[in-house]
Amino acid sequence: MREAIGGTWLFQIVIVFILLFTGFMCLSINRSKAFSVKDRIIQSIQAHNGINLDGYSEENYDAMYDIVEYIRDSSYRNTGVYPQDEKVGEETVHYSCFSKDGAPVDEGSSRKPAFCIAPMETQKEGCNSGDICFNELPKMIYYRVVVFYQLDLPVFHDWFNFKVVGDTKTLYGGLI
Repeated sequence: MREAIGGTWLFQIVIVFILLFTGFMCLSINRSKAFSVKDRIIQSIQAHNGINLDGYSEENYDAMYDIVEYIRDSSYRNTGVYPQDEKVGEETVHYSCFSKDGAPVDEGSSRKPAFCIAPMETQKEGCNSGDICFNELPKMIYYRVVVFYQLDLPVFHDWFNFKVVGDTKTLYGGLI
């Protein structure tokens, strides 16, 4: 009888370790997928020198079209919670969030966004008397991109939501 109880405990320990290993693998695969989607979004925005945040349309071949096509072709299917406005320097960052098909997602909506983008204007240094002033510089902006991933196990799907944040390089005269 003692060997039967010991075997049961050993079996339970093995099951727990298998579940932990499976959860770790799911989390790391989803995280790497989220990083590749974030990098592709940043790459598309930089290639088109900005993005039109009005939404997706197949007539306009712009960065949003590239992003939607990439998400459609890849197996990225994670969604997250609409990010709160945050303060960066003196500027408040407000995100525009989109679903996987490029449709805008409002903050109060029941749908969850797949990715969010916020345009951020860079501050030009003020000109003091006697300093050289560069007023002829074009508008300089960069974009902050947020992509989501989660622990993709059936029971724990909505419990553990994480986000990946990245910034584009500074774009001169880009869209806002």
